[in-house]
Order: sequence, then structure tokens, then C-alpha cells
Amino acid sequence: MEPFTVTGIDFTGALYIRAPEGENKVYVCLFTCDSTRAVHLEVVTDLSEDTFLQAFRRFSSRKSLPRIVLSDNASTFISAADDLKVLFESTGVQESLGNQGVEWRFIPRRAPWYGGYWERLVGLTKNAIKKTLGRAFVTLSSLQTLIVEIETHLNNRPLTYASTDHNDPEPLTPSHILYGRIINTVPHSLTDEEELSDKNFQEAGQKLHHTLSKKAKTQALIIQHFWSRLKWNLAVVQELQRGNDSLVRSATIRTANGITNRPISKLYPLEVNAGKNAIEDDNDDQVSTPEAEPLSSSHPPRSAAVKARMRV
Repeated sequence: MEPFTVTGIDFTGALYIRAPEGENKVYVCLFTCDSTRAVHLEVVTDLSEDTFLQAFRRFSSRKSLPRIVLSDNASTFISAADDLKVLFESTGVQESLGNQGVEWRFIPRRAPWYGGYWERLVGLTKNAIKKTLGRAFVTLSSLQTLIVEIETHLNNRPLTYASTDHNDPEPLTPSHILYGRIINTVPHSLTDEEELSDKNFQEAGQKLHHTLSKKAKTQALIIQHFWSRLKWNLAVVQELQRGNDSLVRSATIRTANGITNRPISKLYPLEVNAGKNAIEDDNDDQVSTPEAEPLSSSHPPRSAAVKARMRV
């Protein structure tokens, strides 16, 4: 299979950049190869349909046109969920990709671990941005350069064991699969002290704190929703989806609000036959004769009880 034949797509949260009018929000669109774990990063200014299609055209021109595109359902996104829902469910996006022979697939709802390999790379990208920028408030051009360099370092990460012996061969990396070698970049210079002492850092910190508090409240509501069993909705399983190992992974269900899908770990079967079995057991007890031997205890008698009986 060629690289990026199957590609997972995801977005990072909003990043704030310096602009002439103050500050703007941008996002990073992440394209992850399913087979090589290589990554391609694109900075987008918004989450509109046209902007995403332009980023997808840049990606396909530099790497290759994928045959299958995988993405989260909109309900699993934490930040900018409404905009992403409109984007990924847009008929214009699906028709444009369908005309190019690209099939768009969604993972089951409320199951982000189905896209674990690209979610992991989203976390690595965020950590790299945080460690590189720190509290710096950069422009769009600087951020684009930084994102491309982060992409290079992520593709240089080892996929196999990295030995400490310099005589051992280099570990296999996504760059070896894509280009046949490790890609080198120009080293960074020291950070300017004036850039670190910018007054906008305090405002950015306050906004970050507000965003984290809002995310924490959202996660608390989600946890409360799943653990409130009295509020669980009833559904009827219509179809089971099995994996390559023939095990059931997800199911198509029908609820009062319509048809949707859920991972099997989020479904709890109801014991609808328990009452019938209990009635049959009761009937069996009623027809049994009084001379029937009582059921013996499944636990063996204690040694002290056996000794007491022998003494009597």
C-alpha cells in the first residue's frame, strides 16, 4: 500500500497569532497516514468548507491523493464542534472528494479511540508547539514555518527500537519510507528577550485559562451523562459491525431520535428474558413434590462443625 492511501484527518484547537488588527485565530489541519504513521500539517485560517478544500488540495499535491479518508464525528470534537460538524457533513466537501475517487468514512460516534493513531499525533503536535513557542506571540508566517518544521521532526521520529550504539543502523522512521532518508532542518537561533517580555502574554494566558476551565466543565458534564444510568436512552440494535478479527466492534442502533451508531463498549444489553425465566423457575418449584430432597449447600462444612458433630 502506498503512503497516504488511507488518511486520517483531524484539527487541533485554536491558536492565537499576532495580526495588524490585534490577534487572530488559526487552526492546524492534520493528515495522518494509516500505514506509515507519517504526518502532514496545514495551517488554516478558519474552519470553512473552502479553506479545508484548499488545504486538502495542497496536501494531495505534495503527498498523494488518498483513496479513503477517515475522520471523527462532529459530536466528538471538543473545540469548534459546531463549525466542524457543518464542515464534515457538508455535501460540497463530500461531492468534491467523491468526484476525485476519494471515499469519506466516519468512525463510530463517541468513540475517539477508533482514531487513536491520529489523536496521538495531534497530542504530539500540540506538545511540540507548546515547547517551541512557549509564551511567544508570533505572526502567521512564523507559525507556518514552525508547523512545517514540526512536521519534519514528527516524521523523523523512530518507528523501531532506537539503539544507543552509533554502530547500529538508524531506526526506521516515516521519513525513510517517504523519502528514503531523514530530513534535516536549519537549527533555530536563541529567542529574543523582547519577544518573551511581550504584554500580550498575560492576555493570552487568561484566555487559555478560560478555555481550559470551559473544557473541564464540558468533560464533567460528559462524565455525568455517561454515569447517570437512570437517564440512559433505550435503543434497538439493527446491525452489528465486525472488525478484521470477526469480533463485534460497533453497532447501528435505532433510538427515539433516529438511527445512529455506537461502539459496543457504550452499549449495555437489557435482560429482557429475566422475568420469563423467573416465572418458569417458580412454576417448576410449585410442581415439585414435598418429598424432594433440599438442595445442599455449595460450601463444604467447616472443620470446627465436623469436630463438634463427632463429639455429639
